[in-house]
Order: sequence, then C-alpha cells, then structure tokens
Amino acid sequence: MTEKQEVKLQLLDKFANIEKPETVDFCRKAYEFLAEGETTPQPQAGAVVAADQEPDGIYLVLDGGRHILFNGDNNADDCAACIGIGVKWGSKSIVVALNDQADGEDITLTANKDKGDYAGYIDNYLDAVADWNGKANTEHLKKIGLNHNIALPDGWYIPSLGELYFVFLNRKAINAALEYVGGKTIDSYWYWTSTEFSATNAWRLNLTSGIASGSAKASYTYRVRAVSAFIS
Repeated sequence: MTEKQEVKLQLLDKFANIEKPETVDFCRKAYEFLAEGETTPQPQAGAVVAADQEPDGIYLVLDGGRHILFNGDNNADDCAACIGIGVKWGSKSIVVALNDQADGEDITLTANKDKGDYAGYIDNYLDAVADWNGKANTEHLKKIGLNHNIALPDGWYIPSLGELYFVFLNRKAINAALEYVGGKTIDSYWYWTSTEFSATNAWRLNLTSGIASGSAKASYTYRVRAVSAFIS
C-alpha cells in the first residue's frame, strides 16, 4: 500500500460516515489538500523504476533526474533541461541521446582490432537481435579501445543490436521529440551497435531499411548514437 493510500484510509476511518455524504466529501477535499504540490520522485537517466508505474510513450528526460511524458506541448523550461529522449514500450525502455557522437560524422567503432578471446561474439542474426546487453558490450569495446571521438558520459553506452532496433521501431516518435527540444534527429544512415560479430566485426543497422550486417569495427565508418537505461 502506498503512502497516499494509507492517508486516504486513515481519513476515511477516522472521519467518514457513509450515511453522511458530506463527511466523505470532506475526506476527499482533505486528501486533495494534503497531496497538493506533491510530485513523484523521478529517476535520473540510468535509474530504474517499476514498469507498471509509468505509461508507455515518449518522455523528455531532464537534467536533475525528472522525466515527463512528451505531448508536443511541453514548456520551454523542460525542453531546455532535456538531456535525452526516453522511450517505454511494454517491458522495454531506453533513453536516446540528443545528438550523434562525433558531431554526426561517420567514424570507426574502435581504434584497434580485438586481439583477445571474447565469449560475447554473436554471429547469428536472431541471437544478435535479441541482444540487450549494450552496457556490458560497450565495456568490452572500451577494453579494445573505443574511437576517441566516442565520448560517453557516465551511464551512457553504445546500444546493442536489439536496443538499436528498438530505437528504429520508435524512430518517428523519437525524432518528433528530438526536433521539439532542439536535438538532432536520427537520420537515414548506418549506425554502429555494440554487439560484436567477431574479433574483427561488429553489427551495424541501417536506420532506413532496418537491415543489419557485420562490418569491420576498426576500419569502416558509420554513425554512433549513445543511449542510457530508463524505465524497465
């Protein structure tokens, strides 16, 4: 039972009389007075709250930890404080950065080839699509040596193939929010994912067609859009 529900029950138990509707109305008004000005604490990008506490939709994730549902009529202060666009769809959610890395230039994913023995390679398409381990994948890419143009703030990482597909499916709505807050839309280009195909290759995704394929991560160049954890 939530704190607010407890307050309601206490009011009803102590003051309400179902035979006197005016007392029930008094309790309602008293509760509204107690709740006035209260806000639900909002998590920072990377924080996790219960999925059933938030509706599906597109969110503005704000500097300082709040997130609010994007409705196309959000106020200028919220837009100015926005640090990312959140997406929640059922049990899946993510925060998308306002801009591509490297000012939107095509870049290599890593500065070096992977010479180690890594158990996280996924060369099967169906398994790669199911990969939602972008944060862990990115940690491995850092060990190889990320391209120096990929500067990731704390809590942000390169999306896995599954996570980037999620962005692709919601691209139109995400772009509407990005335009609204002054971010850079996700355009129709190839984007790197953090899902590695092999020691040489990583998966890339075409944000026009949804086609995915492997490409040499230390030599071929594509765009990078960072993401962060959100409601789950």
